[in-house]
Amino acid sequence: MRQMCVNQLKPHVMNMESVLVPIALFASVFGVLYVYLTARHRQRMALIEKGATVADLREPYWSLKLGMLGIGVGIGLLLGYLLDTYVMVGTEDDPLPYFIMVTVCGGAALIGHYFIVRRKQQG
Repeated sequence: MRQMCVNQLKPHVMNMESVLVPIALFASVFGVLYVYLTARHRQRMALIEKGATVADLREPYWSLKLGMLGIGVGIGLLLGYLLDTYVMVGTEDDPLPYFIMVTVCGGAALIGHYFIVRRKQQG
């Protein structure tokens, strides 16, 4: 038998890593989705057993939430562009202003949604 050198085994190990990482990624995404969906199903079944209707299970203002989030992300992209163009003159293309402004404006939109829904529910 011919002995294999350590250098000949190393490409095989690197090849296994390049296969295992995507498999682990997809397995973890599948696991998270499975746990989320089964927990949501069990919660809904428990609510239905207690007498809740389908209308009680739906979020009443989900379209408002998505609309406000979309507007917030759009405004964040616009502000990120303005910040990158006029404030950070002479620097390389840096995506940081875009990420910061999208996060801030999207979060502000969701906070605004919370206050609107709370005001409507209180009366």
